[in-house]
Amino acid sequence: MLWFDCTSGVRDPELRVQSARVFDVAYSTRLERAAEEITRIQPSVLCFDFDQPDQGRLQLMQAVKKSHPKLPILMLTLEHSEALAVWAFRARMWNYLVKPVSPEEFADNLDALARIGNRASPPRAVQTLPAHVPDDLPVQPVDSRIARLQPALHYVKRHYHEKVLEAAAARTCGMTQFEFSRKFHVAFEMTFREYLLRVRIIEARRLLTEGGHSVTSVAYSVGFNDGSHFARMFKRYTQALPSEYRAGERPVPQQSHVPGGLHQPVPRRRASDHRAVDRRRTT
Repeated sequence: MLWFDCTSGVRDPELRVQSARVFDVAYSTRLERAAEEITRIQPSVLCFDFDQPDQGRLQLMQAVKKSHPKLPILMLTLEHSEALAVWAFRARMWNYLVKPVSPEEFADNLDALARIGNRASPPRAVQTLPAHVPDDLPVQPVDSRIARLQPALHYVKRHYHEKVLEAAAARTCGMTQFEFSRKFHVAFEMTFREYLLRVRIIEARRLLTEGGHSVTSVAYSVGFNDGSHFARMFKRYTQALPSEYRAGERPVPQQSHVPGGLHQPVPRRRASDHRAVDRRRTT
């Protein structure tokens, strides 16, 4: 097996180690020289391991498949979407697995690939279908500072409705909480707690727009344990109470470049600000 490491963040060798129990595994990070590596190693199976796929590297992988149609390709990815999965199968990847993959599922895939590699006759070449890389993927690899934090973003995506601890998110990135907190703020210009709050408000907006949910049930379903706190935070970010938002009274959100697509919170005015306004009104 020739294993192409296409990850940009923290490298996790666990699946590669598991593969070594079935295959002789050759490891490479030089995807741009894949043709040379395949010629030199002569593998029976290829594995492309991504965290955050980008258009450039997916196109390189697709070119490898077109040049070596008989080689089965196992694609691993942390970032997942329906469009990406459809593309992978149209491009005739042998299988598409979303990490984290259970050891049992990965072992089943390895056994099936081993049977393919041990066939007496080579597998029949498969005609690939026209497959265009999804447009919503980044053109180039994600910045390494952000890529290293991707496991934490996926941790939030899976657990935002539960109690989320920053220490647990830091562990997914292989960092101490102090290091994680500092790097997260540098990368996203916000704290981890702020990011978590924004993710919860985004999901609450979706549920309220969808209809059929009470404000209380929405609050609990996105991780708030207190309805009044939920209402305060929701209004801070959307300028409307949850009940108003559900009824269609939705102020036009301001544009923002922060992750999650929420506008900046409405700044809290101090009592001195109100007094200054009152003085201007009386003059």
